[in-house]
Amino acid sequence: MATFLAIVALIVAVVALIYAWRLQQELAQAGRRLDRYNKAIFDAQEQIRNLREEAAATAAGLRVQIMQSSGNARFDPQMTIREATILHPQTEQVLAGFHLGGCDHCAVEADETLGQACAQHGVNQEELIANLNMLLGANGAANGSNGAPHLVKLPNVALEFE
Repeated sequence: MATFLAIVALIVAVVALIYAWRLQQELAQAGRRLDRYNKAIFDAQEQIRNLREEAAATAAGLRVQIMQSSGNARFDPQMTIREATILHPQTEQVLAGFHLGGCDHCAVEADETLGQACAQHGVNQEELIANLNMLLGANGAANGSNGAPHLVKLPNVALEFE
């Protein structure tokens, strides 16, 4: 009788071992599927981010074209950083002169407005807007007579260390 019970126990143990091995195989397969799904979701999110960025850039470009074609091309506090950089190629240089953008601790977001950037970084908004509008010249046009951007000689920036 003891031998019979030992054989039955051995058979149950082998069946349990086979069942556990099978469950491990199914779990590994489910893990591989989950990894594929996570990668697909990550790729889709990256594509969505890229499409949103392209849409924002296109919308900003269109807003700037509308301003230029209507003759109202002027920098204002409600204009986004992205629109400002599209309006005139030297905008980033002027912003950097006011310590807006260019390094990690003074970085600005492209969809942040000029007014928000000034408020966040403690920059005189009127002075920044006046300096940016100097890029456009007296007539408010960012382009010269031949359609090329009207570039302005910017003064050298003096760095002061305390």
